[in-house]
Amino acid sequence: MTDRTPRVLFICQHNAGRSQLGAALLEHLAGDRFTAASAGLAPADEVNPAVAATVAELGIDITDRTPRAVTPDDLDAADIVVLMKPGLALPSTPRGEVLEWSFPNPESWDADAVRPLREAVSNKIRETLLVRSTTTGTTTTKPSVLFVCVHNAGRSQMAAGFLREVAGDRIEVRSAGSMPADQINPIAVEAMSELGIDITAEQPKVLTTEAVQASDVVITMGCGDACPFFPGKRYEDWELDDPAGQGIDSVRPIRDDIRRRIEALAGELLA
Repeated sequence: MTDRTPRVLFICQHNAGRSQLGAALLEHLAGDRFTAASAGLAPADEVNPAVAATVAELGIDITDRTPRAVTPDDLDAADIVVLMKPGLALPSTPRGEVLEWSFPNPESWDADAVRPLREAVSNKIRETLLVRSTTTGTTTTKPSVLFVCVHNAGRSQMAAGFLREVAGDRIEVRSAGSMPADQINPIAVEAMSELGIDITAEQPKVLTTEAVQASDVVITMGCGDACPFFPGKRYEDWELDDPAGQGIDSVRPIRDDIRRRIEALAGELLA
């Protein structure tokens, strides 16, 4: 591999379930350390809705992705080809490394059945792909931060918005909630817009084990007990008032407190 971002191609039979799941999870867990793609030998008409539903729980939307056939050009462009079923007959010889993983076909499964598969694929990605990216020096690792509050509608969204504004693409930023709301707090949106930061496109996401494991720093805001603990990660709990149900005059001081904390955090991580 070269110093450029490695490209990983996930392949299964129909490019509707396993390979779509693998590509989506690699994007979620690795950020820009890898480029992920997927394809199939006999593509289906649409992505498996149960697979789409389970990755949506992580804040990943794959509903607009269309299954497609793998081509020789795909195999030539990929640094790593992951076969989600061993022994798949490819249209040409891949240029890069080939990994054969064995996962069942979720074609007729519901979301409850797909979740354990999602966990298994996530673990395989961490054990096989993410480990090499941090130990072999094939990519440049940047710090990653996860902000967690109860509803992922106010405090954690404002914190994530500030860190993206301050750090740009130098820090990987995530946010989640232990009990996510249906939509982001409009007063939080208004407060951030006063400073020229637009968070209207963000959606509350549920806190997952994968998000915690993929992050170097985990900042909780009133829900620390709900956050899984993993050794080697930096955990902080920020005591901040909850902006839920409060007007703009009450939310501004919360926003400004978050901004001060973010500026200090970014200074530490980017030093």
